[in-house]
Amino acid sequence: MMGSAALAAIPSVPVLSEDEVAARARLRARADFPQIARQTVLDLSRAYQGNLLLTRLLNDRARIILALLMLDLNFEPADAPGLTVGRLKAEATALGLCSPGRVAAILAAARLLGLVVPAPDIDRRRRRLVVTPRLIDIHKERWRTVLLAMRPALPEGDIGLAYLDDERFLAAFVAALLAPFRAGWRIAQEVPWLRVFADRDGGLLIAFALYEATHTGAPLPIAPLARTFRISRSHIADILAKAAQAGLVRRVDAPTKGVPGFLAEPLLVEAIEAFAAIALVRQAFAVREAMAAIQPAA
Repeated sequence: MMGSAALAAIPSVPVLSEDEVAARARLRARADFPQIARQTVLDLSRAYQGNLLLTRLLNDRARIILALLMLDLNFEPADAPGLTVGRLKAEATALGLCSPGRVAAILAAARLLGLVVPAPDIDRRRRRLVVTPRLIDIHKERWRTVLLAMRPALPEGDIGLAYLDDERFLAAFVAALLAPFRAGWRIAQEVPWLRVFADRDGGLLIAFALYEATHTGAPLPIAPLARTFRISRSHIADILAKAAQAGLVRRVDAPTKGVPGFLAEPLLVEAIEAFAAIALVRQAFAVREAMAAIQPAA
């Protein structure tokens, strides 16, 4: 279900279009793509870094899609059912994201953090919620980061930046981003190695940091990662142990009394660059679809 009737122009597709897949290949073939990918990852990491709202509530795969669902239901018109606990549970369960209990817990945390609040409803039997500007701004910051990163290669970067504060565009943009997920598409289908990181709290942030370390050559010890991203050392150690088993990272022992660190293997570098290309092109195509949805028919 889209955020409003006006978004019916955005199709729910079972797979990404051939045009989108081809655009991704063209992007990766550019000579400057490694720089674009690195900038995308750096900027996304900075957007998340030190922000407990992002690392604890919105970072992992299921929570990101859940947040899109919350926004999409929120943008429905006042006479539509809108965002309720029951609807979000049903949507999340249907998409196989998480259990109804986890949805309730995340919504409770979102209310505590001021990301959603109760709202009056014309049907008093419903307990409608609305997202606050705080939650919208968190997502706009992340989307703006990706739009800025794509500007050297994709014209949709400038278009999206120009319209991101337009509520009609934003509603259509959210629906366009969500459509492939509703149809069953997942990034992990195309980059399965990312599951080691993406299915864990703060996991993508750790993967991004390891990717950046390949450009500096400095192994990353666990303690600085824990301080930077406010995640427990044991949690990070467990992620890195599983990543090492999968051939994504390697442990580098310190030659003297220093602590050991970790470096990304080529398999993780390839996965992160594939992720960057998917994120950039997926968002560019969502800009296209959103613009088509809000512009009057010729």
